[in-house]
Amino acid sequence: MILHGPPGTGKTRLALGAALALAGRADALNSAPNQRAAAQAEMLRDGRIHMVTFHPSYGYEDFVEGFKPDLSATGPGLTLALTDGVFHTLCAQGAARPDETFLLIIDEINRGDLPRIFGELVTLLELDKRGLPLALSVSRRTFSVPPNVRIIGTMNTADRSISHLDAAVRRRFAFLPVGPDPDAVSGSIGPLDLALFFEALNTRIARHLDADHQIGHAYLLRDGEPIATEHDLAAAFHHEVIPLLEDYCLGRADLLHRILGGLVDADTGRPAMMSPSDLAAALATEFTSGTPGPDA
Repeated sequence: MILHGPPGTGKTRLALGAALALAGRADALNSAPNQRAAAQAEMLRDGRIHMVTFHPSYGYEDFVEGFKPDLSATGPGLTLALTDGVFHTLCAQGAARPDETFLLIIDEINRGDLPRIFGELVTLLELDKRGLPLALSVSRRTFSVPPNVRIIGTMNTADRSISHLDAAVRRRFAFLPVGPDPDAVSGSIGPLDLALFFEALNTRIARHLDADHQIGHAYLLRDGEPIATEHDLAAAFHHEVIPLLEDYCLGRADLLHRILGGLVDADTGRPAMMSPSDLAAALATEFTSGTPGPDA
């Protein structure tokens, strides 16, 4: 399965939550952030749950197998040793303990070159091909994916849409959308209703960009709770939300103005910096007062 949606919607948190439940630690899901983090760390050390993050230089040798420098070798020169990748290791553990379920979480799955990373294992990922033996291309060892091994991937649709994923890989995953949740940021900061602001901002982003570029509720959370102070609001808006929107609207000051309205300085074409107390009132006026936006 791949969890997909805009950045900040809690995809990785959801994947780790599923892993906690699988590991019998569902009690940690609603615990304090530090207790949940400790439970996650303990779970990842246990061996049944592995987590990796894909990136452009991640390859088949990291995921399946490859020859890598042998750090234990002594003497002159470079010594290479055949090394199992993370998925090969997980499958070996799964085969040795068939009555337990093993899970691999792949964060940012779309940032890797998936055909290169998976190689011939693309065939074995299908549920009806589990247990089918196949000769690996590097070592020629026989390999199979046990039926008790599962994969959960996460991907930000703002980085690359699902349609850009390799078709053969895409057919082997179920896709579950994870969208922004206004209920997660319910609360008020001075005159600003946080949930209404969040919904109105995302409505404008969806209208002028697309739904994949909306902002997730995590941008307006601190320790799992909605931000509650003017200073936290200013920090989130100026240092997280604004840079994200400026990146989306790069070279398009008019587009940024249609999203942020009066918050964009008419002379510079950039969002105006203002004090925390002034910001809450300005956001309330622009997004929650019922005043039509610049695109109306």
